Amino acid sequence: MYELDKSLFFQINHGWNAPWMDAVMVVVTTLGLGWVQGAGALAFASIAQIAKSQPYLRLYFLPALLVVVASGAGAQIVKRLIPRERPSNLPEAIVAPDERIFYNSFPSGHATTSFAMAMYVWSITRGTRYRSFGWAAWVLAALIALSRIYRGVHYPSDVIAGAALGAAMAWICLRFYAPYKTSASPGSPQAPSAE
Repeated sequence: MYELDKSLFFQINHGWNAPWMDAVMVVVTTLGLGWVQGAGALAFASIAQIAKSQPYLRLYFLPALLVVVASGAGAQIVKRLIPRERPSNLPEAIVAPDERIFYNSFPSGHATTSFAMAMYVWSITRGTRYRSFGWAAWVLAALIALSRIYRGVHYPSDVIAGAALGAAMAWICLRFYAPYKTSASPGSPQAPSAE
């Protein structure tokens, strides 16, 4: 398993390496930072509130914040329980200069929070005219996860585990705390369910 993980890591880390990709992956990986995702959730809630096209949208920020915090904390707890060295310890790895991190590789925190946010966006937009945003969120989460391998700080298994953990934690958060499940005002469509 480790050899396969390492082989896939090098196929992306070395095989895809190019100056133009370096620039793209800096931007993509930045979008996976917890504070960036928290700011994005606040912006989304603010725009929804201003638009007032569907009254229940004003309640989206708190569950989004819960999803970001819970998934980030969950990733950190697992990292402490499974102290795995990062692939940046491998002498052949191409590591981005600003990514000199060598421990606590499993799971990828970027992948965890990104897939948690993707699950959140998909859950609240599915069945609506905004459903394309949900699918776009999954694509962006996958790109963020890929950027962590490209930049030399995570194995593929780290990002796969992070993706699964993040999506699961978001589902749990939305299952037990989802204000958008409440009814909209008369004449408005019902909010989509997280179930």
